[in-house]
Amino acid sequence: MRDKVSDKIYTGQFAILAFISSVSFKVVMLPQYLAAVAGRNAWLSVLTMILIDGIALACVYGVTTRTDIRALPAQVPLKRLMLAVVGFTCFAKLSLFTGETTAYCSTTLFDEGLWRLILAGLIPALAYLTVKGGNALARVAQIVVWFVAAVVVLNVIFAENAGTLKNVLPISYGMKNVAACDKYLAWFGDFSPLLFFSIADKKRNGKKKNIVPVLISYIFILIFTVGLALAFTAVYGGGGVLVANAFNKLAIFNKLSTLLGTVDFTVVCAWLLIAVVKLALLAVATVECIRCFFGDRKVISIILCAVLGVVTFFGVGNQQTVYNVMTGPLRYATIAADYAVPLIALVCTFVFGKKRGQVSETLYEQAC
Repeated sequence: MRDKVSDKIYTGQFAILAFISSVSFKVVMLPQYLAAVAGRNAWLSVLTMILIDGIALACVYGVTTRTDIRALPAQVPLKRLMLAVVGFTCFAKLSLFTGETTAYCSTTLFDEGLWRLILAGLIPALAYLTVKGGNALARVAQIVVWFVAAVVVLNVIFAENAGTLKNVLPISYGMKNVAACDKYLAWFGDFSPLLFFSIADKKRNGKKKNIVPVLISYIFILIFTVGLALAFTAVYGGGGVLVANAFNKLAIFNKLSTLLGTVDFTVVCAWLLIAVVKLALLAVATVECIRCFFGDRKVISIILCAVLGVVTFFGVGNQQTVYNVMTGPLRYATIAADYAVPLIALVCTFVFGKKRGQVSETLYEQAC
């Protein structure tokens, strides 16, 4: 059920994948959606879900330091059920976010044209990363994150003070925020794909693996997502319901723009890189779920990306339908995949304590 060590990664790589997976699509359409439901307190909705996601991340990390979901010491029917739920949810999110990526490139970069060519370039790239597997994707993420970090620092240093706290105050937390969290569950809970990785690095003295990179990653997730939602509200206020692609619209408020012209292209490039990594992560997880039932990984990867291309091809023209599906009853599947499955998997690793250790060591020996 595993091929060599393609899914064995280091703690730093795990932390980077967690960061990219969490922030990539919370900065596109989600701020606009939440502004329509929660108004000026949309950032509180984001804060609520990120705190809940932190619990899910802790569960996923706890599992991956011991084994992965495919080698989980649990009853086969239970494990197959968890794999089916995660696979279904990952593909649903993959379809949603591929549509968002294609629509963004079409409407923003090419004035609502050439979306077929965009899709023709995106799908092969996803197919290649999916075929290469999780380990290669983790290495790509390590390279991408440095460019993203440089772009973020540049924009923070030269950011203009375009917002006002009047658009955020007064702060009030109530049912509106809870309702907003509920409706947009599909845009949260991003860590279940990481259950298909296992963290390999150990300290030489035999102590537990280093959790510091994961804690730092979560802190950056919290600052980045909540901070962007807060900045979006401060700048656009009630008009946020009319402003799509939040990350791009905030990037135009840059002091360098008066000297060099618009510099938001760096932000666009950075986002496209992490978007592709996020989509590839969802694709890898979907493929691994299917492969646990039948088939060869490379063949499944190619077929899956072909199906994704067809779904997106017919879905791009009607993004409202995709939006309606993912904000409908289907969104509750994400609760099972992104919150229940990691918790159940973690419980299994502790219930089968000794067996867990034996299974993990055997897998590592076989992989080397």
